[in-house]
Amino acid sequence: LRRLKEDLRDMNGRRLFPDRHVQTVAFHLNLEEFGLYKSVTAYINQFLPQASGRQKQNIALTRTVFQRRLASSTHAIHESLKRRLEKQKKLVEDLEALPANQRARYLDRLRGRLSDDEVDEDDLDDVARDRLTDEFTAAVELDQLRAEVAALKDLVEQARRVREHAPDSKLNALRECLQRAQFAELRDGRGKLLIFTEHCDTLNYLKEHLARWGYSTTEIHGGMNPHERKAAQDDFRYNKQICVATEAAGEGINLQFCHLMINYDLPWNPTRLEQRLGRIHRIGQERDVYAFNFVADKSEDGQPVIEGAILRRLLDKLDAMRDALGPNRIFDVIGEVLSINEVNLSEMLRDAAYDPRRLDEYLDQIDRIDPERLRRYEEATGIALAREHIDLEWFTQFQNRNLEIEERRLMPEYVARQFLAASELVGLKVEARADGFYRVEHVPQDLRSERLDAVRRLGKPETSYRKITFQKQALETDQGQDAHLLGPGHPLYAVVDEKLNARLAEARGGVGVFVDPHARMPYRIHLIEMEIKGEPSPSRPNTTLYSELLAVREHEGQFSLLPPEVLHDLAPHAHPPSRVPKVDPQGALDFVKALYQLEQRIRIQQERQHYAKVVRDYLTKSFDARIRASESRVMALRAREAAGETALALARQQAEDDLRDLQRTRAERLAGLDRLTIARSGPVRHLATVLVLPPGDSAAIPAEWIEDEEAKREIELAAMRVVMEYERARGWEPFDVSDLHDRCGFDIRSLGPADVATGQRPVRRIEVKGRQRGHPIRLTTNEWLKARQLAQSYFLYVVWDPKQKGASPLIVQDPGHVLEHVAREIRTISHVELPAEAIERVANRE
Repeated sequence: LRRLKEDLRDMNGRRLFPDRHVQTVAFHLNLEEFGLYKSVTAYINQFLPQASGRQKQNIALTRTVFQRRLASSTHAIHESLKRRLEKQKKLVEDLEALPANQRARYLDRLRGRLSDDEVDEDDLDDVARDRLTDEFTAAVELDQLRAEVAALKDLVEQARRVREHAPDSKLNALRECLQRAQFAELRDGRGKLLIFTEHCDTLNYLKEHLARWGYSTTEIHGGMNPHERKAAQDDFRYNKQICVATEAAGEGINLQFCHLMINYDLPWNPTRLEQRLGRIHRIGQERDVYAFNFVADKSEDGQPVIEGAILRRLLDKLDAMRDALGPNRIFDVIGEVLSINEVNLSEMLRDAAYDPRRLDEYLDQIDRIDPERLRRYEEATGIALAREHIDLEWFTQFQNRNLEIEERRLMPEYVARQFLAASELVGLKVEARADGFYRVEHVPQDLRSERLDAVRRLGKPETSYRKITFQKQALETDQGQDAHLLGPGHPLYAVVDEKLNARLAEARGGVGVFVDPHARMPYRIHLIEMEIKGEPSPSRPNTTLYSELLAVREHEGQFSLLPPEVLHDLAPHAHPPSRVPKVDPQGALDFVKALYQLEQRIRIQQERQHYAKVVRDYLTKSFDARIRASESRVMALRAREAAGETALALARQQAEDDLRDLQRTRAERLAGLDRLTIARSGPVRHLATVLVLPPGDSAAIPAEWIEDEEAKREIELAAMRVVMEYERARGWEPFDVSDLHDRCGFDIRSLGPADVATGQRPVRRIEVKGRQRGHPIRLTTNEWLKARQLAQSYFLYVVWDPKQKGASPLIVQDPGHVLEHVAREIRTISHVELPAEAIERVANRE
């Protein structure tokens, strides 16, 4: 279901995306720069003139690349002109060495091999762009090439003089921009800035000057592989102030730790602007985003810079359209707005540079852009309806499911405990710092080996880590801004985990022995992995829809589900028996297959059927509207062609092809939805079994922990009744989750009345403790850590003497933090037992 950024809220009704503020930074070329601009434009128009036929696209692409490098920086155009001069001189030499009758054929082959007619400039990588500007020629004979070489020599010399002696107006505008109030945090070393440029020559030029101004920088460009880009992303986050990037950083990279962006070069494809903004204006961004668009619209004596004037008018138009479309939305839909208003920006910029006399015509065309057309289009395709319609029943189910997911989220204390223990086993030295973080001075080479699957998937860990944390909230502190958050998905965590699993491979399917201080009889816990599969496809042969780790308790032939976290409330047996009874997990596997897996498969299938229906309704409405519009265009072109307009055959053919593509895509997309509704039972695998013993000779348990189980159960049930009645009396809806296998650390989930505006219901996760008055309260390790994780939504309800009439709960919100200073950890340990008779015999002997 399509949603717009400004519509998105979290489960508490807070906006997922902060505001963004986009400003245009207009600057003027000085006379020397403008003179070079006119000379290069004249060169392009003379030696790369507009053409028709199969050369049209190659020439258009080459013109575009040259124009964009001219707009990027004097440095970029100078380097491009120098490289082209050398290539064209070499081409002249090659042609002079050929017989006259072979030269034309050679030039024709050269023009034909450089690019595909269907390729757009944005589809080209840096290497392909360089080949166009260096090698492509529109010349059909040797004398034309000689004339171009002579012109290039003059241009290279002119560009050199401007580069070495004239002030750089754009660079000066950048320096002035960095003095604005929004960049104060950057100047004092706290902030991060992302600068986009179109070309590596300009990227290197900017890095050099930024370093001179005292900023630390890194870079991301198309010549880097995915692992190198990820390393550069981490370098930016943890070490550098500024990342200078080409379009390679415009997709697939998450930089929400940065909220400042400069478009030093504006893209000619308007959707690129949103892709760039999307790197920092994304879920997880906590601060308002500021973006600055640089554009040279005229010279210092008032003459227009053609491309800059058009881009400036477009930016001004977008600014004016904010009231109609919303301040946070305009760049999301800029491509659609231009398309619906039949504005081809790239083509307009190319044509305007070739014929400056049409500038006013193009500016008027931009002024006539009507945002109302977009609103009508969205109404026709159902997008507006999607913004307004919310299925409240589905939303309630989703909210409840989201609460469960939040409650079962992996706790950082367990991640830290596992990683630190695993590191010790695999030979990685992790040291605690005085400020609560950790450090790794050296990551051994065997943990960075490309033979590891984790390295191939996530890249190599760094050679050292100065600051590590396992707590996400630590990243928000001043001390934690440069810390690495370690957990599943981090390269260092992944390689340690892979090494650990390799070392413990033989333990799979084995038996461990633990002690339960409250148990009276032995029992087993089987750890089982369960999956639900979807319908495979050629592109996705492995379609796991859902997987879960289950703990199945087996006692006297009866099976029940427990939360897997129960292991954290048990103690490893200090002296396990030398012989452990043989384990047959088949009964537990059958129990999971027959009950829980079937239940989950039905739930997932129902969810996917609902999702597929929503998508089908939207796609049907959207495609029907688009097909009707396409059919109307085809009919209109056919009518004009029948009326005698002879130049419309190509446009009519293209419109018919577009209509057939839409019809085919509609059929494929709708057919593909059937696969979404399928959910099948996947494998159920036994991982390990835990034999749980009651406390005995090998484990000392405080005497007060050994309580009468029946009496204790009666007190607990009485306390639960008191709390349930209390919650209902205050208008909340409590649910007893104490016996559910996925309860994760509390007894009752209580939901308050729904908010009228959002439908959101407040939640309390309540741990109930019934005790005789004055007795200490004990939480399991899992309950205590869950209290700290859920914080403000976790409540401890204590009921003294709950079986007495009039008992009511004492309520403590966020006990994991409120009572932290008085909490005392009690560990089950091995001990020496001293008989009472022996003590009596020796007592008072003095």
